[in-house]
Amino acid sequence: MSTIMVGYDGSPSGKVALDWALRRGEATQSDVDVVYVADTSWDSPAFTAAPLLQQQGEVVLASAAFNADSKAPHVSVTSRVLSGNPVTVLCAEAEAAGVDLLVVGTYRKDAYERLTTSAVSLRVAASAKVPVAVIPDLPVTHRAGVVVGIDGSDASADILEHGVAEAARLGEPLHVVSAWTVPPLTMPDFTDGSELYDALEERAQAGVEAALAQIDPDHPAVSIRTEVVLDSPAAALIKASKDAALLVIGSHGRRGISRFLLGSVSHDVLIHTPCPVIVLRIAQTR
Repeated sequence: MSTIMVGYDGSPSGKVALDWALRRGEATQSDVDVVYVADTSWDSPAFTAAPLLQQQGEVVLASAAFNADSKAPHVSVTSRVLSGNPVTVLCAEAEAAGVDLLVVGTYRKDAYERLTTSAVSLRVAASAKVPVAVIPDLPVTHRAGVVVGIDGSDASADILEHGVAEAARLGEPLHVVSAWTVPPLTMPDFTDGSELYDALEERAQAGVEAALAQIDPDHPAVSIRTEVVLDSPAAALIKASKDAALLVIGSHGRRGISRFLLGSVSHDVLIHTPCPVIVLRIAQTR
């Protein structure tokens, strides 16, 4: 039996993430583990109020358990209150339990709030060693299709394989996006000619075809559309997933302090995410 872990705080965005996890739990016959982390890290404003935070967590989880039972009666839901830094605790618990997916919520308003209120979800996505689903507080109706972003790297086939599996599970078509850009004008060997553009586009197309050739033939039939586009990768993925049910992307694993940093593409996508996004730790996909 697989397990989905949800980082839950009782906020509107947290409730959207929990509902998404419950629906996925029903569809995949997975258990759902709901975790409330009382933020008692040394730099938290509530550092000295740990007992009160834990009591609040119990109340929040009691409400969540009631709603979960009514919305997903066939899903086995457990809940618990933990203390510490939310990012550190959620990532450590997810890794220790070997969960299949760690789900966190986020919401977008103005530019400043996108940067501040999304900090936990961004840091979880950057540092977790398990796949992370970041769920925006946005309407989920009238969404269709799964988008997967690949870049021709060695990890592209694994990311694409995950995208195909998600599309098959949802019964949705798959849109494979690979973006290419021209070198900066400061590069000494840059030449502004059609031959360069053609070569870059052909290389991107070859990367897509190589990844498609490695798809497991035992997957259920999925309608696949590919798109190789001249654009920045983040902009291309945001545009392509505007009305999608799900976006699948990869993020390079890091160590030390840099493990809390996403690559620029993943970071920009999650800051502006237009739909639920699953972030795969590239270093862990093989």
